Amino acid sequence: MRCFIAVAVPKDIKTRVTELQERLKELPMSCKLVEEENMHVTLSFLGEVDDAAVEKIKENMDAVCKNFSKIEARICGLKIIPSETHIRVIALDVFDEAGRLKQLSGEIKKNVGGDVKPPHLTLCRVRDVKDRSEVLSKLEVWKTFDAGSFAISEIILMKSELSREGPTYEVIHTSKLG
Repeated sequence: MRCFIAVAVPKDIKTRVTELQERLKELPMSCKLVEEENMHVTLSFLGEVDDAAVEKIKENMDAVCKNFSKIEARICGLKIIPSETHIRVIALDVFDEAGRLKQLSGEIKKNVGGDVKPPHLTLCRVRDVKDRSEVLSKLEVWKTFDAGSFAISEIILMKSELSREGPTYEVIHTSKLG
């Protein structure tokens, strides 16, 4: 099964993020917006995992989380991935003042594995940009967009099934912090 480790995002943050996504629709580009119900912060993309490995992943997640207490995180700051000259993903940064989220991400990489990127919430995947200068100009205005703060008290192991309609996610394990 295709799996990743993530942080769930509260409804009020998702509502603010969807307001920004509505503005993205007006830009001269074609993109696939992340549906509100699928919004999350990925900590590690594990890829294809066999059933036998899932139990070990759960144990390792639980062990990592015991060493972390609740984290107050903020979702703000628009980012372009991988760069302004090659726009493939538009996302929001996710961070905490003490850098504990980054530490948690590092411990997951060390003890669980996977492809770990700096924490972010994906807004859309860009297929084609028709007018780069206009897109970049608008995105610059929204660079300071702030979706708000929330408490992270757990991480989740998600199963992802891909279809023509888009991905379907299912929580297969939850690890509580602290």
